[in-house]
Amino acid sequence: MSEAIYSALKSSASAHFTALETTANNLANVDTVGYRSMTPVFHEVLEGANASARENATVRASVVRRTALDTTPGALRTTGNPLDLAFAPDTFLALSTPAGERYTRAGSLKVAPDGTLTTQRGMPVANAAQEPIVVSPDATVTISSQGEVLANGASAGFLRMVSFAQPGEMSYEGQGVLTANAEAGEATPTNGPIAVGQLEESNASTVRAMTDMMSASRMFEALENAMGTFHQLDRRLVTTVPKAT
Repeated sequence: MSEAIYSALKSSASAHFTALETTANNLANVDTVGYRSMTPVFHEVLEGANASARENATVRASVVRRTALDTTPGALRTTGNPLDLAFAPDTFLALSTPAGERYTRAGSLKVAPDGTLTTQRGMPVANAAQEPIVVSPDATVTISSQGEVLANGASAGFLRMVSFAQPGEMSYEGQGVLTANAEAGEATPTNGPIAVGQLEESNASTVRAMTDMMSASRMFEALENAMGTFHQLDRRLVTTVPKAT
């Protein structure tokens, strides 16, 4: 079998498997606050371009170079909770983590037992100085529409909110936490505004995710079957075609 054809089938199967995994992750997060779905970005490549002169074959194949963040805002839901926040469409809340600054749009916050302001999953929220925001554990905490954190009416600092030139280049590290690579650009501080007492729903659609999953699954299965067929043909050629003497 042509090595170029086999390589093309293998590359395309791998690409659609990646698309299947990405869609499954979107489906799993349709109810996750602030989640922005990921979209696989396909590229067409030539397989076998460096094949020998005797074969001299090139075959087009699809690969997934990266996954892009869908920056379409999700719907807003009113909760009335003073620590529930919905951010402007291109704004991200900065988090202070051991691995460095990370970002989220999940604006459901809480005060940890030690007084640290965190996400619901316990990630410390950063202030303008890129340090965790800490208040008295028993204080009444509110947040203004400009991101000022107030504890019993006294200022405890401002939330660090940022934007990026290319937010679609951001990627998930897990648990709704995003990281920004060089392509996303530098984190630029922004002042909001914030919708207090509201949360942004996931922008992932169950119907779309199910449709995409079925499409990717069928294509992956078809490519697997094609590779199996070519493998059988190779075996037949090896066992039935006489060798040159």
